[in-house]
Amino acid sequence: MKKEGIGGYLYLAFIGLSLALLGGLFVFILGRGYLRAKETREWPIHDAVIMVSAIGERNLGKDIPTEYTHELVYEYQVDGKFYRADRLKRRENPYFKEEAKIAPAVARWPVGKQVEAFVNPDDPTEAALAHETKAPGYSIWFPGLFLVGGLVVFGRSVSKMILRGGN
Repeated sequence: MKKEGIGGYLYLAFIGLSLALLGGLFVFILGRGYLRAKETREWPIHDAVIMVSAIGERNLGKDIPTEYTHELVYEYQVDGKFYRADRLKRRENPYFKEEAKIAPAVARWPVGKQVEAFVNPDDPTEAALAHETKAPGYSIWFPGLFLVGGLVVFGRSVSKMILRGGN
């Protein structure tokens, strides 16, 4: 009978653990994105007024093309105190290479428009006019496959090493 070492099983255990760790990382990232998007839907709504809505630009260097963003400021009141916020969604307003991608947002949120702001009840300085997508939660199953599959490969290779007695 041929005597086998544990090198192959160690290799498989490493591959399985690597897959599980990467899958777990992406499950965490997607889960966090989903929970953050879901959380804003539970925030109370407060009346707000658009104070600034314009196309902003930045140039990070002479060889780098100009980028454009939606410069937005709105004011709202919570418990008799006025606050200002500058985010359309919970994360920072994105920058785009084409100015035309910003124009529809500027038209949708004109200066002086009365809007509803979703305000964080734990921190009234944090507000948003729109919700993030919950799509990360709907695609979490895919990295979950890598997490589960990697754990199975890791567990099977370790159990075979143990059963063989570490030869």
